[in-house]
Parts: sequence; C-alpha cells; structure tokens
Amino acid sequence: MTSSENVALVFRSVHQTLEAEDLLNSGSWPFVLIPVPPSINQGCGLAIQIACSDQQGVEAYLEQHDILPLKAVRMD
Repeated sequence: MTSSENVALVFRSVHQTLEAEDLLNSGSWPFVLIPVPPSINQGCGLAIQIACSDQQGVEAYLEQHDILPLKAVRMD
C-alpha cells in the first residue's frame, strides 16, 4: 500500500479504535494501526489505515457494529 492510496479512519477514543481493530481482525480487509497524522487535529491519537478501495466496505462493516469513525482522511 502506498500512502496516496490509503485512508486513515480516525475515531473518538482509543477504546473505539481498538474495538474497530478487533472487528477488522475477523474481516478480510488489510489494515494497519497508525498514529494519527499531525495534520489531523482530531481524534484520540490512533487511527486505522486502510486502502481507499476498501473504505466503503470497511465503514459499512463497522457501522453494522455501531462503530463509526469520527473522520476519514485520505493519506497523501
């Protein structure tokens, strides 16, 4: 994954981020837990990086489990 093809999903809390990580571990999408980039002045300090092409599927899956990202930011 190159950074221009990725999205960082930023969550309200570390707890919510780790819940999302647990859910995604049981899914088929590749992801990486990352520190929130300095340019993003929101969230808890942790984010989940996914491929842009997976964003809709990942967000729909998380929404089914009542976990919604605070923000999705394209990584440049």
